[in-house]
Amino acid sequence: MKRRGGLEGVGSLGTLALRARSTVASPFLSLPSPHVLLKSQPRWFISPSRLGRRGPAELPSRSSSFLRFLLLLLLCLGLVTPKVFSTEGRGRPIGAGEGPSSVLRLEEVVREAREQSPEILAARRRWEAAQKKVLAVKTWPDPQVGVEYWGFSRGRLNVGDAEEKWYDVSQTVPFPGKLTLRGRAAHHEANRQEGNFRAVEREVLARVKSAYYDLLFAHRALAVVEEQVSVMRRIARIAEARYAAGKVSQSEVLRTEVELSKILNMRVTLEQEKETAQARLNALLNRPTNALLGIPEGPPLAPFRYTAQQLEELALQFRPELDAARHHVDHMRSELAATRAEYLPDTMLQYTFRERRGMPNDAVAMVRVNVPFVWFWRQGALVGSASRERDEARAMLHTVENMTRYEIKDLWVKVQTARRLVDLYRTSVLPQAEQSVKVAEALYRANRAGFLDLLDSVRSILEFQMGYAQSLAQYGQHLAQLERAIGKDL
Repeated sequence: MKRRGGLEGVGSLGTLALRARSTVASPFLSLPSPHVLLKSQPRWFISPSRLGRRGPAELPSRSSSFLRFLLLLLLCLGLVTPKVFSTEGRGRPIGAGEGPSSVLRLEEVVREAREQSPEILAARRRWEAAQKKVLAVKTWPDPQVGVEYWGFSRGRLNVGDAEEKWYDVSQTVPFPGKLTLRGRAAHHEANRQEGNFRAVEREVLARVKSAYYDLLFAHRALAVVEEQVSVMRRIARIAEARYAAGKVSQSEVLRTEVELSKILNMRVTLEQEKETAQARLNALLNRPTNALLGIPEGPPLAPFRYTAQQLEELALQFRPELDAARHHVDHMRSELAATRAEYLPDTMLQYTFRERRGMPNDAVAMVRVNVPFVWFWRQGALVGSASRERDEARAMLHTVENMTRYEIKDLWVKVQTARRLVDLYRTSVLPQAEQSVKVAEALYRANRAGFLDLLDSVRSILEFQMGYAQSLAQYGQHLAQLERAIGKDL
């Protein structure tokens, strides 16, 4: 018989490991009996009875046989488990459980988005890069060193024949205060990038929460549809029994089938929406789009007691976009001051040591000052440009403030409306609709109500349950957008 390769042996060992895992609850309590292991032997295992019937050419190598025997021994002792051969941990669902039926908690999703989102990471790196530039712009320019050779023959380049050698060291010293202004401008720019980072983080988290509540709606709507499918099938059985007894016409049976088909079509659409919401949430979390996710929880329904004026004051204090816009104004103001300082001269200091052939060595010190106001229109143009950029920054700050006030008012109204709808559905509409279906079904069974009355009740409760699920998801989404506009969790 032809000997199989090493890969087949590993696959057989993996199968044997799964069998041993299901048989042994603890590695030292109840090992499988030896005849069970012998029955589960892979093809490469050589029993003593087979060893005498095979020639030396048919035997596996000593090293491979020893390794296989060692793995089998470790397996029997419980030191090797099937986890060695599994891919556990890839695409693991977020939540308390280990499968798609586990609970998907919003705080866990938000924490993972903060840690894994590449968009948030890119914004953080821009902020850190701006911080690193502060020290660079506050530092003097690099010093310069040089060597000059004087008095060698013009016919050939031989620096060894030079009569004099000059060794130079020079340093440009900016006018006092220039670098301070540049450093202040860079510091405000770093603070602006921090505000941009906080704004990006809030925006990403708002999108994550929106996808989370889209997934919540899909799960709630599918649960509603499954419940209505059961109701329609029960009604269909009642209609078929009444039709068999000759109490109703066949049209009632057909109407139940048509209504059931509509609900099943709705289920197909909701399944597609659930897959889309799950893929979107996975993408925002930097996970594979087909990674498993649990079932989301509903938004917190604690009393919402904030007024629009209170939320506006919070937004003007905490919104990161406003903070970034204010620092942008400070940055451009410092840039304008630094540009005006360009009218002031810089100083260049130089020290030269001269080595002269046949003469004593000496040194030369030199001070140079640039004259920036000769071509004054160049500095004037730069100052005019910086002044207009400062005015632009101020105008953008006012724009962000106005948009913040509008967004706070708009989102406050949406949150209040969605919350009232949730409370209305939960406390009055749904209990009344459920009671209406029960009464209509009982009357239909007793032949005291028509089929259309029962069908209208079923349609109404389906519509109300879907409306409740949608209002619940919208309340969570509007609340997430309101927290983004404020820059703070409520």
